[in-house]
Amino acid sequence: MLPDALVDQIAAGEVVERPASIAKELVENAVDAGATRIRLEVRDGGAAWLAVTDDGCGMTPEDARLALQRHATSKLHTAEDLHGIASFGFRGEALPAIASVSRLRLRTRPADASEAYEIRVEAGETIHARAVGGPPGTRVEVADLFFNVPARRKFLKKASTEWGHVADGLARAALALPQVHFDVQRDDRAAIAWPAVRDPLDRIAAVLSEREAAALVRVDGEEGRAALAGFASRPDHHRPNAAGIYLFVNGRPVRDRLMRHALLEVYRDVLPRGRFPTALLFLSLPPEAVDVNVHPAKWEVRFADPQAVHRLISRSLAAGLASRAWLGPVRGPAAAGWVREPSGRAREGDPRGSDWVFAGTASSAPREGPAPATGLAARAPDESAEAPLRFASQRLLGQLHAAYLLAETPHGLLVVDQHAAHERILYEHLRGGWLGAGVERQSLLLTQTLELPPSALTALADAADAVAALGFDVEPFGADAVLVRAVPALLSGRDPAALVSALADELEATRSLGATLRPSSRSLDEADRIFASLACHSARRQGDRLDEREQRALLEGLDAIPWAPTCPHGRPVAIWLERDELERRFARR
Repeated sequence: MLPDALVDQIAAGEVVERPASIAKELVENAVDAGATRIRLEVRDGGAAWLAVTDDGCGMTPEDARLALQRHATSKLHTAEDLHGIASFGFRGEALPAIASVSRLRLRTRPADASEAYEIRVEAGETIHARAVGGPPGTRVEVADLFFNVPARRKFLKKASTEWGHVADGLARAALALPQVHFDVQRDDRAAIAWPAVRDPLDRIAAVLSEREAAALVRVDGEEGRAALAGFASRPDHHRPNAAGIYLFVNGRPVRDRLMRHALLEVYRDVLPRGRFPTALLFLSLPPEAVDVNVHPAKWEVRFADPQAVHRLISRSLAAGLASRAWLGPVRGPAAAGWVREPSGRAREGDPRGSDWVFAGTASSAPREGPAPATGLAARAPDESAEAPLRFASQRLLGQLHAAYLLAETPHGLLVVDQHAAHERILYEHLRGGWLGAGVERQSLLLTQTLELPPSALTALADAADAVAALGFDVEPFGADAVLVRAVPALLSGRDPAALVSALADELEATRSLGATLRPSSRSLDEADRIFASLACHSARRQGDRLDEREQRALLEGLDAIPWAPTCPHGRPVAIWLERDELERRFARR
């Protein structure tokens, strides 16, 4: 049998990684106790001293002593309770684990008690326990973390780094609990004050910034007994990393791969490569539908029906983003959006409508196959509202720098990137053909011979059916070449050799990932990359002079495709310059 002290230190190794781990556990205990105000104090990043004070229900002396015993919890009574956990803490590990590697002081008092009770523990040994004065609630002080385990202490980072982890953990708690008031003191100075609020968007603005809050779209959805609520950023607002992604399950902050995958899949074809959204997703499930008992620090969960969770997030987020207008004002009930206050913050109920408008589809009938690669299905026009902006209906002004098309709208100036727009149009048509009866092909007047390396030849041969479905007619010619007899009709006029070479490159990449490309596949990850590559190679480029007929054809093409704010690689197709802004710039208002 291992000594109790060693067992406690082993448990501490699982629960107490750094000061932020302690802050997380103590804040969650405070929330479980019904606290409406929580105060956190930190010195030296929390390694020297950390304290959490709450106005929760407090504990009796008996419960306080019991709380410092291993696996002593009032939140579980039978094995069946593990299948319905609704509290943050439940194992009874946190306090004794923390006390085993620090100097801990616990002071607590129920509201109906005349005095508080204090317990001091050092390295797991009780120093004293006595009645003291104190307000209702609980205060836990943790000093000299890992003082008795120097091997663990040397792995702590500098104070600013540890403080960063503490602040990040507290931000996640504050985002999940807008109804709780948080005060934070760092090195004896006031650092953060987040008053309790009713509207979650107000807490987001306080924690993440007014700018982040103003760029968010509401996300809501239900599937069975599961519900999703939250916010996600517009595609024109993105970050260089995933630090702005906050995921919660039944109020608990988590780091879940399934939820993250569902989120990023929706944005995959909307944001530029290497860019990430800001998102706060709150998933609510019956306690028995999620297992929170799979990670010592409770960061990970396991879902009883992961596919349903993935589907709920994908559909809700897609609908939330697709419901936004994308380039200027729209009138009517469907245009409800955000009011921009003088501070720049957004709030609901703007009678002027949303901040972006984009072309819709001409028909409300759903297209065959899954949602577009953006993950966002086309929306039918709202009969009660003014139709979304249609590009071809605007007054065409011409081409700028052989790169942009300019069109006048009633509310300002529309600027269309000709390459991004053409790329998106070609991409959508290739994708539609793939999901339908196949892409229409155009035979070449003269067959072309193309030499390719062995790996590319193998990739083309292995995906022969898919190559044909894409509108290509390619056959082997000797040991190191192929004959190109036809290309997709959409891409006719482009260099056939360049198109087949690009196709072979993408097929090689697909094979290197261990994936198989099949015609009419509903799993489109690999196919989408090929559509995007072919569209990019074939689209009109910056520097191409377009006559008026070609310019109008591009605008009409945008009106004929589903919701598409970006090219397949994530660059914006169009931007809108507001008339009011132009008048301000020319000092007319």
